[in-house]
Parts: sequence; structure tokens; C-alpha cells
Amino acid sequence: MIQANNLVDIMSIEDTTLRNQRILDEVQPLARRIMDSFITKYSERDSYLVQLKIHTHEQTIKTTITDSKNPKYAEKKQHYGNKGFVELIDEKLYESPLYILKLEFHLASREIRMIMSSDFYPFWVLSKRSQIHELERMVEELHDDLQIFTIEENKSFIDKHDFTDRVWQYLKNKRKPTIYFGKIVPLEGLIEEEEIVDQLWDTYQKLIPVRSVLEKEAIEHSNAMLLIKKIQEGTDPFEIELFSKTYRIIIDEEVKKVKTNDFKQMFYIYDQDQLITEGHIGYFTRDPHESIGIFIGNYGQIFHRIRKLANQTDHDWYIKKAFYHRGKYNQNNENQMYQENSVEKLKNHNFILSSANSFYVGTYKGVDEGFTEPMSKIKERLVTAAAIFADTTEFLTFPKGIQTPDASEEEEEFAPEMESSFDFTNIMDLVEQSGFTFSLDIIRDFYLNLTSLDDKHFVILSGISGTGKTQLCRVFANAVYGLDYSEENPYLKIVPVRPDWMDATSLFGYYSSFEKRYMRTEFLDMLLQANEEKDKPHFIVLDEMNLARVEYYLSDYLSAVESRKPIQLHNIDDLKDVPKTIEIPHNFYVIGTINVDETTHSISDKVLDRSFVMTLSDVDFSSFWERLEDKFKKTVQTEWELLLEIHRNFTKYDLHFGYRTMNEMIRKLYKNSMLPEELQMEPLVALDRVVAEKVIPKIRGDERISNLLDTLENLFSQQFGEESQTYKHIDRMREELERYGSTQFWR
Repeated sequence: MIQANNLVDIMSIEDTTLRNQRILDEVQPLARRIMDSFITKYSERDSYLVQLKIHTHEQTIKTTITDSKNPKYAEKKQHYGNKGFVELIDEKLYESPLYILKLEFHLASREIRMIMSSDFYPFWVLSKRSQIHELERMVEELHDDLQIFTIEENKSFIDKHDFTDRVWQYLKNKRKPTIYFGKIVPLEGLIEEEEIVDQLWDTYQKLIPVRSVLEKEAIEHSNAMLLIKKIQEGTDPFEIELFSKTYRIIIDEEVKKVKTNDFKQMFYIYDQDQLITEGHIGYFTRDPHESIGIFIGNYGQIFHRIRKLANQTDHDWYIKKAFYHRGKYNQNNENQMYQENSVEKLKNHNFILSSANSFYVGTYKGVDEGFTEPMSKIKERLVTAAAIFADTTEFLTFPKGIQTPDASEEEEEFAPEMESSFDFTNIMDLVEQSGFTFSLDIIRDFYLNLTSLDDKHFVILSGISGTGKTQLCRVFANAVYGLDYSEENPYLKIVPVRPDWMDATSLFGYYSSFEKRYMRTEFLDMLLQANEEKDKPHFIVLDEMNLARVEYYLSDYLSAVESRKPIQLHNIDDLKDVPKTIEIPHNFYVIGTINVDETTHSISDKVLDRSFVMTLSDVDFSSFWERLEDKFKKTVQTEWELLLEIHRNFTKYDLHFGYRTMNEMIRKLYKNSMLPEELQMEPLVALDRVVAEKVIPKIRGDERISNLLDTLENLFSQQFGEESQTYKHIDRMREELERYGSTQFWR
């Protein structure tokens, strides 16, 4: 007999440790005992029950108890500990667990929940036109005494007759909640354990409509995931013939996680030993379907759903390429022209085409058998086709030679919609995965500077060259869209500032009365796009913005942001592609990078007052070294210590160098070590040479750097000898300092 009040009273214990210990000692054993009784009593009627894995809440509770004793986590965990549960899970399918039945004592709500749960993706798939009837049949067959609900901030019940509409509403609002089906009974009074056992069986039987639908969907998902695994495992190098030239393709064995349900596998296109471009195969495990994408130069050329392919016994795989360009880029029907051009190129490259001009990839014989041809052949066709499409749109042009012409059911490709999010936790996770060494402090400060003001977003990044100012802009903007650092982001534009920018036309363009058209700029194009897609943040980076006088060319932008009044672009009535006026929308983020030296201009207070200014001069070479590839670490370990010592000496005089310089020096040292032994420089000679070429040219100053020159002269004498390049440069500069009172590397 269960004394419900004794269990509910556990929630009155304020101490997190004691409360969770009571749940571990009393609630968990009770739930486990009832579930064991359920399996014992009813497994003869349904042998499937004994095949299920029993999952409990105990390990999570133990972790909470441990964390609650740690001052670092205690406050965060103080509200943890309000339930105990045991759950039956079917794990026989590949990466597609089915959560069959959970018995949960939810003490905070005073409820006993007997439920089956599922993430949102199966219902997203079933909401599509071709399968909506299965979803409707499932809810129609669902017994009336079972409840459907979600738990987001609060528990929300869904009437089964409204279930399909609610799924569409979730999709419209870009929400993907876990959905629960089952019984909820009050946790009160005296309760017979046997009664709960029987109710579990009753619930389990009534969940058959849900279970059968979810099992079918899980099988299809599992088959698609197995196909993705097969494609990932095909990493043998291969060659492609492209416009009568042969290229070698190298594929990484590693598949990197970009974000949840999004993975990528890099490949590299070589012409002999010269890298032409890199790309990757993207694996989208839920979108909501399972899909792959072929990217050339970080721009997606092919996207294709593979579920249908993975769930047929014998299927010829065809892909139809579609081109999508918006606005002015399709005003002369470029999409159709691209389509016709690409079909002709596919024919010239001996692709098999269907009557609808879909190209043949391979024949799939089922999950167990795989393709009739080696995976390298399948990938060869995919990469070749993607390269053809990139060449067709001139995204990446390949050399042309003499081309040799040669004389099922198709599936349309899809293009995934890009979604943005300023969730800082997700942004930080993606930044950490990018391989760059930006600290939490820098990313957090940049995030706050960009987002704290709703009506304007303007940040200036200052600091020594090579500290990653431009990379920070790219990695952050891509993280907002859930993209890897190297991926092409249509909502980010990096614009190099020119020294001849004298007024606002450098940003906003102008109408040419001579050419009878508006001369547009990259800045204006991004601004027009931001006004069209106001739900998407747009990032513009003015790289080295103080090469010109900032207050000259940026004045109209600053005034418009401050006044929220539109900027006048022109007064031509019959000009259609550019409006007469334009506003600076709230989704427009401007970031400027600056270096301070003799080639740049100072920035006026008018600009500084309207921006956040961040300085990126500190470099964390410890983190840089940790993220460095092992092949570099093994080769330059000794040289690394000396480079750090040189950097420490330079730092005292604000002459230190950044990540770019360090990275380039390491790569040269590594490249030298790869030469034939009889042709390579000695390691110390190579180090002397690279320091002379990359570090010493930064030295300039007056008597204040006298001690630096003395220190470096002694260091280089000991390490490289007095005949070394570095020693000779420093010795000459020290003599010039004594004679003239100042010195620099350049003569």
C-alpha cells in the first residue's frame, strides 16, 4: 500500500541534498518495484516487454546530490528533485530509441504519470501532405481516457481532435516540444500497488495507435541513419573528371558535429599537389527528414532527402537540381538559364539523365546490401555534379579544356531554411567548436555590445594585427545562424574599406546620370536585403574601417540610426530596383575593425560616442597550442617554446604579434620538416629565418626599446649564433638606435 502523503511531503524539504536523497531512497525503489511487477505479470501476454531496456532516474538524482554539495552548482540545483521514474525503452533500432512506457511519480504536481513520450520530429514528418492521414488515423484511434500534453514552461493539454492543428501551430511558431501520451492519476490517499500495475497495462494497450505510428517512423529514421553511416564510412580517395581535367579528392575520416542534427565531413579537391578548393558533405539527421548536402567552397550546391532511398529494397537514386536566386539575380530568368546550362554540362560529363533531367547517382539495394557500386563511385558523382553546379553559377570557376560529349522516378531537392538565434549558450557552444581561441569574456562582451541596444548595433574592434578581429565577426555571425565558421553565410558581408572613401556614396552608392542606372554597393545590397527580411539579423563588417576617415563616409548611417529617419538615395521616379529612401532596420548589425598605425586615421568622438569599442590585443597562446593539430605539435615543440619566449619579450613593449603571425610561422616550420631530409633547413636555421621574416620587421621605436634590443641580441646570439639573420638585424638596429636615437627594421 502506498501512503501518498508520505511521498508528497518530500517536496516540503527545502534542503536539496536531503530532498533528493529521500526520492532516491523511497520513490525510486517504489517505481522500480511496480514496473518489475508489471513486466512479470504481463510479459506472458506480450513478450515484447521483456525485450525492453529499463531506464531509471537514479543516476541523475545521484548527480544532483553531488552537485548540491558543491558551492559552484548548489544555487543552480536548489530546485532540482521533484520526481522519480522508471521507463521502458526499445533500443533495437540504430540511433532511434522508442520510449515505450514511463511510470513517473511527479511529487511537485501530486501526480502519477503513466505515459509514452516522443520528440517532435515524427509528428513533423507525419504532418506532411503525403502522411497526414496516418497522423489523423492515430489520433482518431486513440482512446478517449488518454491525455496528450506538452511540458514547456507549464504543462499544456491538447485535445486529440485539435492535435494536427496544434502540430502545425508549433511549426509556425518554430517550436519543437516533446509530446506525451498517457494517463495521469492523482497522487493522494492510499493507493494499491497492484492497481497501478493494472493501470500500466491498460495504458500500454491503449497506446498501441501511438506506438505503431512511432515505431514505423523510427524504423524509417533508423534505416536513413544507417545509410548516412554508410556514406560517412566511404572515405577512400578518388578522382573526378571535370572539364577534361582530372582532380584528386581526399575525404576526411572524421565527421564533425556542427550543431544538433547537423554534421559535416570535409573533402578537398586537388590538382596534383595544389589544393583547388575544399568542401564538405553535410549530414542533416532531422530537418525533419534525413538529408545530405554537398558543399563546394562552403556554399551548398546539392541538398537531398534520403529517407525514401533508405527505405526501399531496390531503388535507382536520381537527384534533380534546382537553382534559386532572388530579386535582381533572376530578373532575366537566370534560374532557367542555369538549369539548361547545367544539364548540358552533366551530359558532357557522361551523367545518366532521366526524362526530367535528374542525374543518376547510383542504385541502392536496401539497408543490408548497400549500393551496387563502391561508395567512392557514389561520392564521385555527387562531388562532380556539385562542382558543375558551382561552375554554372560562377561561384567557383574551373579551368575549361576540350569537352567530350556523350550521349526512374526523380525527387526534387530541397533547400533548408536558415534560422537565427541569439541564444548565448548556443552561440558560445558553436564558437568553442570553431577551433578559434576566443575566450568567454571576449564572446560575452561582443554579444552584449551587439545586442544590448534594440535600436542600434554598432561595434568597433581594435587591436594589433592578427588577433582575430575579422574572424571574431565571422564566427559570431555564423554561430547566430548555427553555421560552422567555414560555411558561407548569406547574412554576413565583409567589406574592405578603401582609403579613397570620402563620402556616404562609398556605402550607399549613387545614381549615375551617364550610365542611367544606380551604382550599387555591397553595403547597400545587404541593407536592402535586411529591409526585405526583417526577421533575420544581417551583419556587415567594415574591415580596416579607419583606412579612410570614418566620419566622412559613415555620417549618413550614424545620423539615420540616431534619428530613425530614412536616408535619401535618389529622386528618380522611374528607377525600380533601388528605392528613393531607405531606413536602417533594427536587424542591421555594423561591425568595424581597425588597426592603429601610420597608415590609418584616428576616429572622431562623433563615431566613438555611437559605438562600443573593444580592444583585442591579448592573445592566449596556451589555448592556441591546445587546439593545434597534433602533426604541428610533434614537429615544432622545441621551436614553440622559443617563439613564446620571443613573444613575452615583445609584449612588454606592446610590439607583440597575434595568432595569424604565430600560425603562419608554425606552418612554415612544419612545411620545412616535410621536405626531403637532404633538402630541408636545420630546425634552428628555419626558426631563425621565419622569426627574421615575420617578427623582427615589427620592431620600431626610440630609446624606450633599448632593453628589448639588448635582450633579443643576447637571446638570438645564444640560440642562433652571431651569423644568424635575426642577430644581424638586431645588432644593426641597436647601433642605429645609439647613433640616431630611433630605429626600425626597414632601412
